[in-house]
Amino acid sequence: MAKKNSANLGNGGIMGSGIFGHFGTLINCDSKDDSMYCNIMKFFNLFLLLVMFLVIFYFAYTLFIKPYFNSKKR
Repeated sequence: MAKKNSANLGNGGIMGSGIFGHFGTLINCDSKDDSMYCNIMKFFNLFLLLVMFLVIFYFAYTLFIKPYFNSKKR
């Protein structure tokens, strides 16, 4: 039986699940780069960040806030 060590956990994403948590693009543009491609990619990254924030807020709302207001026992 092979022994697990912490060195093997670094190549598999979040806790070895294979999910690396990359939302948006992995393009590296300098802050001074004003090309159309980099501007579109920066906008797309901000858009995905906003969408992810709204999804997290929606799930938090439906799990915690909505059941509290729908309960008849307040």
